Amino acid sequence: MEARPLEPRVLNGCGMRVLGFVPLGGLATKALKVKTPKASKVQESKEIEKPRLVKGPSSFKKGRAVYEHGNYSSYYGYRHSEPDSSGDRRLTALTERFGKGFFKGKEVLDVGCNSGNVSISCALDFRASLVVAMDLDAGLIEAACENFNTREHPRKAKCSVEFRNEDILSCPLRRPPDDLPERFDVVICFSVTKWIHFAHGDTGLHNLFKRCFKRTRPGGFFVLEPQEWSSYKKKRHLTRQIREMVASIQIRPEDFDDYLETLGFEKVDTIEPPGDLPKNFQRSLRIFRRPDEEKPEAKPRKRKGPA
Repeated sequence: MEARPLEPRVLNGCGMRVLGFVPLGGLATKALKVKTPKASKVQESKEIEKPRLVKGPSSFKKGRAVYEHGNYSSYYGYRHSEPDSSGDRRLTALTERFGKGFFKGKEVLDVGCNSGNVSISCALDFRASLVVAMDLDAGLIEAACENFNTREHPRKAKCSVEFRNEDILSCPLRRPPDDLPERFDVVICFSVTKWIHFAHGDTGLHNLFKRCFKRTRPGGFFVLEPQEWSSYKKKRHLTRQIREMVASIQIRPEDFDDYLETLGFEKVDTIEPPGDLPKNFQRSLRIFRRPDEEKPEAKPRKRKGPA
């Protein structure tokens, strides 16, 4: 079997939008019930197929850069109230609640890794054996690789980190050389849901959760940090497309837990944020677990001779 590289490597991946035409007078609408899929048969919508990779701001508005995918280059400069040398505080909160073994020796997927601070901290400070970090912004992936290469740490030669320029909504589940489904012990998704919702609406949000379920090993954990609805309202005027998409959204952050449970996740816990974080980043961590695979029931033996 080919050994995983010690240095991060950049891979590529792919996203779409569907336009609808409304007749004169509009359409009559009604609320739809969410169909509950079985965990073993989670199906993804085929509406998102076109690559949606980016690099830097999508446009400029009154001289200011517009990051319609949340791909801020200075995100970690204002995400924390103060520097923390022990690692990302969300990771610290998880190990304080579930023990130091939550990440130690585990394989971790970081969805929407930005410039890699969480991914690097997970590998070096919290001793994960493998961290795969993906982001759709090529510039952020380049910055993440640079951050890892310049970081001094005694564990650096022992850990395996991969940075991928990919979109979680379109990247392949199966990977060479064995072409088996790629799964992880822990999947983390920090402050990503709002931007998926902005770009792809409810369909994209559903597909994000389905893909995270598929990438979580049986017995593994999915850690979600969603933005609250107030954050949606604050940023909905970034572009006309985002404003229209927000108006069409039916599943809100308070509905995420129920939807994730329909996929097969079990809700484990909620960790509230510390009070000294900036007001806009007072976001809870929601922890889910994918149950162990159920063993098939044994077939009853046929009796020999007369009953």
